[in-house]
Amino acid sequence: MNMPRTIALVTGASGGIGRAAASRLGQNFDLFLADIAEPRLNETADGLRAEGLTVCGICAGDLGDAGAAKALVDTARATGPLGAVLHAAGLSPALADTEAIMRANVIATEHLLRALESGLEPGLATVLIASMAGHTPLSDAVQGMLNDDPLESGYTEQLTQIFGGTLPAQIAYCVSKKWVIRAVERRAAAWGKSGARITSISPGLIDTPMGRAELETTPGANETLTMTPLGMGRPDDIAAAATFLCSEDARFITGCDLLVDGGVMAAFKANIA
Repeated sequence: MNMPRTIALVTGASGGIGRAAASRLGQNFDLFLADIAEPRLNETADGLRAEGLTVCGICAGDLGDAGAAKALVDTARATGPLGAVLHAAGLSPALADTEAIMRANVIATEHLLRALESGLEPGLATVLIASMAGHTPLSDAVQGMLNDDPLESGYTEQLTQIFGGTLPAQIAYCVSKKWVIRAVERRAAAWGKSGARITSISPGLIDTPMGRAELETTPGANETLTMTPLGMGRPDDIAAAATFLCSEDARFITGCDLLVDGGVMAAFKANIA
């Protein structure tokens, strides 16, 4: 008897990385797609169906809103058990200010993880998209706050005070992505008891609309690209890594971050040494 396929929930599904990951994950999972804008989400779903993939549902909304993540996860689970989650939704300084970055990268991610934890499926593999920016060294005070509850009132304000009353968008991005990496580390043990895994991927500069905007607007981005041994990455480079981490081949991998950055962080370290 043919067993039904499990569901891969992809957030940020209309973005460059989310769309590429959905195309790959759809080979082995039925897809449930989420993004903030419904028109683009419908276009993405139609495109994936045209590839012969099964899209069993879509959900448009802002995961930074209280209750939105739970509604998304509940709706996705109603279509079948979750086998994979790829959380690609997020913002960079090229597209957003400090408040929006913290809301999208930290608050929304925490909401999503708590919603998933309401009933972790054995075998569930969750991959969060972090960033090479999350590997930037930060002060002990900031490191300490990575273990605090980001949904508590005044979390961003406390971070701002650590930086002297101003939290620039670029710094907020680094902090938010370091928080994502730390969230994976903090949750892995508890998730493992349910037979679930959680990892993150830290992309370098990727040829997406967001990545190209960073080259145009973010100080130092072009220098970073010049230092990247393998040049600019493609969305499918991240999608391939995510597909592996969601597969049975990665059954013994959890609680860690995978740098998929073309070697640029190694180049930075070699340059400093």
